[in-house]
Amino acid sequence: MTTLKKISHLTGFSISTISKALNDKNDINVDTKKIIQEFALKTNYRPNKNALALRSSKSSIIAIIVPRINNALYSEMLYDIQKCASKKGYRIMLFQSFEEISKIRHYLDDINDGSVDAAIVLTINKNIENEVNVSKRRYLPVVFIEINQENSNFNIKENCAELFEKLIKQIS
Repeated sequence: MTTLKKISHLTGFSISTISKALNDKNDINVDTKKIIQEFALKTNYRPNKNALALRSSKSSIIAIIVPRINNALYSEMLYDIQKCASKKGYRIMLFQSFEEISKIRHYLDDINDGSVDAAIVLTINKNIENEVNVSKRRYLPVVFIEINQENSNFNIKENCAELFEKLIKQIS
């Protein structure tokens, strides 16, 4: 794996110069920038998303907690959420609650460390927000979507933009 440090060592430029060139900053020489960018391309350099997340305090990851993935309804919703998240520049991290409130609490506690930007909880339980005590997770925006399997009135495809707008507003 090619890193900034490795490119620096192999090209003789400082890590700072490498970073500026790869981020297309204007305060370095055009020829230097071209050399570094071509070298990075040739060596298949890819920025480390975890390192970028640490620097920016933004992971671009949305946690999705579903009761079960082997259910056709949840599977279809995951498909739509993934497509929508991808369009908005987010990746998803998936958890299964197996319809246990204690698992939802546990997952929300675990991801309240900055590893994700927000969470979406798909649930069949009414008023689950009160039961999992979301207020203590003040740094983690959480959206709950109650699903009634016989008559689901929430359509991810139709409400995706609104859902992500709500999450992104909370994240910012």
